Amino acid sequence: MKTHIPLKLRSMLTWTSLFAIVFFMSCTQDTGTDPLQGGENLNATTAKSAKGKKVAKSIYGRLSNFADPNEPLEEVLQCNPEVGFSLTRNIISGNMRHLGKLQSGISDPDTGEMISGCFGVPVSCDINLETFAQLITVYEVTYVAANGDAFFTTEQVTINFPNFVEGEIDYTTGNFVGTAGFEHAIEITGGTGRFEGASGHMDFMNAQFGPEGSTWELVGEIIY
Repeated sequence: MKTHIPLKLRSMLTWTSLFAIVFFMSCTQDTGTDPLQGGENLNATTAKSAKGKKVAKSIYGRLSNFADPNEPLEEVLQCNPEVGFSLTRNIISGNMRHLGKLQSGISDPDTGEMISGCFGVPVSCDINLETFAQLITVYEVTYVAANGDAFFTTEQVTINFPNFVEGEIDYTTGNFVGTAGFEHAIEITGGTGRFEGASGHMDFMNAQFGPEGSTWELVGEIIY
């Protein structure tokens, strides 16, 4: 007998959705208490990069995202068509140490083309057919700093649906973590501006989603 799994197209991956808290951060002073503060200003960081010497620095972020409403339906990634799961492209916002307030993604409302800012784009996904309670996914993400410099990542993400409603899996709430088998969930693969040639890694913390959106933190190291 075939198990019926309901279609949760955009409401589900609003795992990347609609978190509306605004973070205020200065990139110039280290207060010693806010993990978003990096203890160096933008000019100092740019000067180091100009000398060509790359330095490993701790990185931290508080982030949110939501499904890009302008993404064409034909570009939405189908995980398992027979089951009905899909992943949407997402617009990211928040703050990160060394980047400041991120530039949220902007897309063309007519063509759906990504114009500028931070986006998370799913490149693969599959559902755990034993439990139907996990999605194994890979995202390619662009993080754009307040001044326009950017770095790129590949992110191994497992989305978990641990909750039940009336005996059925609740696909609107859950959490996400790095996929097992990878040393780090996120690998930094390059960048632009002062992040050109950047490398490093990050991992998820406190990553949750629900009907109203999702929130998470990132912690790791960036070399640039």
